[in-house]
Amino acid sequence: MVGMNELNRTYLPINSYGVIGDCHSAVLVSPDGSVDWGCLPDFDSPAIFCRLLDAEQGGYFQIAPTEGNIPGSQRYLRGSNVLQTRFASIAGEVVLTDFMPVETLSAWPYQAMNNNTWTREDGSCHCMVRIVECVHGEMSVTMRLKVTPNYAADASKIELNAQHLGALITSEQQNVALAIVGASLLPSYSMHVEQNELPKHASVVAQVTLREGERLLFAVGMGRTARSARRLVEEELPTRNFDAELAHTLHAWRTWIAGSNYQGPYADKVERSALALKLMTYAPTGAIVAAPTTSLPEHLGGVRNWDYRFTWLRDATFTLYAFNVLGFTEEARAFTHWLRRLSYANGEDLQIMYGIRGERDLTEKELYHLSGYGGSRPVRVGNGAAEQKQMDVFGEVLDCIHMYRRQGSFERYGETLDGPLWSMMRMLVDYVCEHWQEPDSGIWEVRGGLRHFVYSKVMCWVALDRGIRAAEQMALEADLPRWIAIRDQIRADILINGYDTNLGAFTQSYGNGSLDASNLLLPLVGFISPNDPRMRSTVDRIIENLTDEHGFVYRYLSDDGLEGEEGTFAICTFWLVDNLAMQGRVDEARSLFERLASYAGRLGLFSEEIDARNNAALGNYPQAFTHIALINSANNLRKAEIRMAEHHTDPVIAAIRLQKQP
Repeated sequence: MVGMNELNRTYLPINSYGVIGDCHSAVLVSPDGSVDWGCLPDFDSPAIFCRLLDAEQGGYFQIAPTEGNIPGSQRYLRGSNVLQTRFASIAGEVVLTDFMPVETLSAWPYQAMNNNTWTREDGSCHCMVRIVECVHGEMSVTMRLKVTPNYAADASKIELNAQHLGALITSEQQNVALAIVGASLLPSYSMHVEQNELPKHASVVAQVTLREGERLLFAVGMGRTARSARRLVEEELPTRNFDAELAHTLHAWRTWIAGSNYQGPYADKVERSALALKLMTYAPTGAIVAAPTTSLPEHLGGVRNWDYRFTWLRDATFTLYAFNVLGFTEEARAFTHWLRRLSYANGEDLQIMYGIRGERDLTEKELYHLSGYGGSRPVRVGNGAAEQKQMDVFGEVLDCIHMYRRQGSFERYGETLDGPLWSMMRMLVDYVCEHWQEPDSGIWEVRGGLRHFVYSKVMCWVALDRGIRAAEQMALEADLPRWIAIRDQIRADILINGYDTNLGAFTQSYGNGSLDASNLLLPLVGFISPNDPRMRSTVDRIIENLTDEHGFVYRYLSDDGLEGEEGTFAICTFWLVDNLAMQGRVDEARSLFERLASYAGRLGLFSEEIDARNNAALGNYPQAFTHIALINSANNLRKAEIRMAEHHTDPVIAAIRLQKQP
């Protein structure tokens, strides 16, 4: 661990960070009390704290003991995304409580696309609150706030207020307000501006010695203008009752997670994953981000660094499936309405991903002035994959609506499938009918040319299948004979061209002998039975040829047109757990699940990838894909254990098997 006197510390492990958020944005808090990544007020706002991507230039907001080398230990308060960091020494102990206030975590009523995301319902700003309190003895504490607007590209100006109980940090594009509550009661309190080696970004530094029972509260908010930020510093933030907001925020998180109906193994891990996924929903529109960070590397020092602060249709629908497993339905309702409001004329015009407000233009660019996490360049904002053709998204969108319909949500909310939503679904199915035979870039967004990816073909089959089921079960208008014929044609085409009898596995693409972990999804979407000999053989080949020494799964090992390496993918490994569980290989599945779960950070959060050789988390963090898969795998293990117990004739042994569930 590092203390305040080690200001130029090196990069911390990606999964060592805690994450707090308010369903508008999220920030990463390190065990040494430093916010090293923060985009406010929204997920896609330019970062004002980006030490995570440049330890020298990037801004941060640290509150920690003044004496160096006092380690911090973190935990989440029960059933919430409120984070506490505890610092203890012989002299004393302080607790740092970090949260972002929320009004409600209900995803409904759906808020309009043009909702003012700068304010809450009561007119005050979304903000980040940090409370540091001495609970034993005494301890000197230092706060250091270094705001680096626009990913550290813009210069900033600092103005302390007259009483030194707050500060205004302004720049060309962003204006930050800091209010400090309780300092006037502490005689040892002092505050000043400190110039850094890089002159365009100074720091606000406050120091105080806290004794048992004493505390300070720091609130940071954003203003549209310098004038509105000044009003936050002088009027709005100092007068808010943050103790009440903390109690309300805890209640909101706990009320939401109490709506989970999950009763099975690994309940604590499932709960933390659900809370992490909820953090990545964008309340004003119902959109869901893939991760709240950009450019965390898939290989340290490599170039596979991407911006995940957008809404992939695929990732979002997977998230909603996981929510459905737990009994949450409002998120699917909100997302379905967001989906209907997207701007597209037909299937050809449907993008694979959008901005959180439905933006189509996600132009990818490199930030050359940032050195990247651990020297991993380039740092990118925007994502060029938005322009790719990926046929699988049609199946994922239609499967999401199919799930929403099956769980009775239309009736529950007084809605119907016919009308505009069915028109959209029918248009998407008809597009797949016309274009399923075309190559695409696939689920992994390879940049090495278009191919006939097996998973993409399977999801085209899913699109037809879900459309057919809806039309048949609800007597909706559709060209059913054509749809059924094409669905059967796609299935036959995949079984002929997508399965290599010599390899004994479904391949990555037609005419390609490479393995691909996405094919582990085939039984999960209902395309083929998990016990079909072709699927069992595919699983065995993947275990033999696509895993590392720990049994963790690579996406693929074939050339994808990009330089560099990557780690094993956590979501792919969880898919292997699912297949093993469905095949009745429950002990293998449980062992792999627990081995993979052990690579989470101390707070139970996962990044996208794992380098088990170096015990390192890789990729953006926290990663929705990984937490989605953990929830699904825990549920599949639960169902497999139940099946084993039901099929065992000896009731004593059956009971013992169920008791083995963690």
